[in-house]
Amino acid sequence: MNRHELIDVATISMSRLLMPNARFFSQSIASAPIGDVVSGAAIDIEKLRTGGVQKVSASTPIGEFQAAYLVSQWRGRNAPTLLYHHGSGEQPFDFGRFSSNSFRRLFGTTSDLEVNLIALRAPFHDRSNRRYIRAMGDLNNFVGMLATSVALIEALTDRLRATGCPAILAAGISLGGWAVNLHRAYYVGVDRYVPMFAGAQLGDMFVSSVYRKLVAESARQNPAVLRNILDFENAVTSTDADDCDPLLARHDRIIEFETQRSAYEGSDLGILEKGHITGSFATDALQAHIQRSVVKARE
Repeated sequence: MNRHELIDVATISMSRLLMPNARFFSQSIASAPIGDVVSGAAIDIEKLRTGGVQKVSASTPIGEFQAAYLVSQWRGRNAPTLLYHHGSGEQPFDFGRFSSNSFRRLFGTTSDLEVNLIALRAPFHDRSNRRYIRAMGDLNNFVGMLATSVALIEALTDRLRATGCPAILAAGISLGGWAVNLHRAYYVGVDRYVPMFAGAQLGDMFVSSVYRKLVAESARQNPAVLRNILDFENAVTSTDADDCDPLLARHDRIIEFETQRSAYEGSDLGILEKGHITGSFATDALQAHIQRSVVKARE
């Protein structure tokens, strides 16, 4: 086990110790399949608003969920637009001096990218990490959260198209990468998808990776249930459009490279020689990967 893998394992082990009573799916593993919920989720955005955090409500087959978006940078209707989705447990709109979320690391308060930049916030990410994990005790909340993020990508894409936006990119890391892949699997309309540290065997992550340490024992005893509800690889691999620029980390112990790479057959897969944590903080490499996608979207 190299240092990248060790850091992943140590981080998850520490999280388990710090929150001994908070486990994923400890309350319930009952939910409709994630593809059905994604397909039935909707958000109505009448107008794209650029002033401050914009809260939205999603209607899904398993209830209503609250999300938000923030137009961080607007260069005009003739510029490409990048939608960015954060990772699990992040507070993407925290721009305080001591904040450390992926949006701030990648884009700062102003970005050199010649794009309109919109940050998305998933449900349950307007609160502490402890409260977030408690909400994830119910698999329905996890599925609804991701379905809402996908619906927000779709609603923003629809509004941007209506304004004549020449190109739209959807990028995300970890949790955000799963949302990006789900949109690619069940919708159309985004020009470039940029999923980083994600795949399509979502249930498998909770069953076989080191992340299983954060999953309730009752849920781990039902691996087939988690895979049946959360995996969506068949939907992803059924599309052959050349519109995806994925990035995986070879030594990732959470989003396991050999397991998740199969979702990207036919895509130009980028590979970092890092783990999940060390890769998430490889800011220059992540920025360069996104920049390459922006260039492709302009072509």
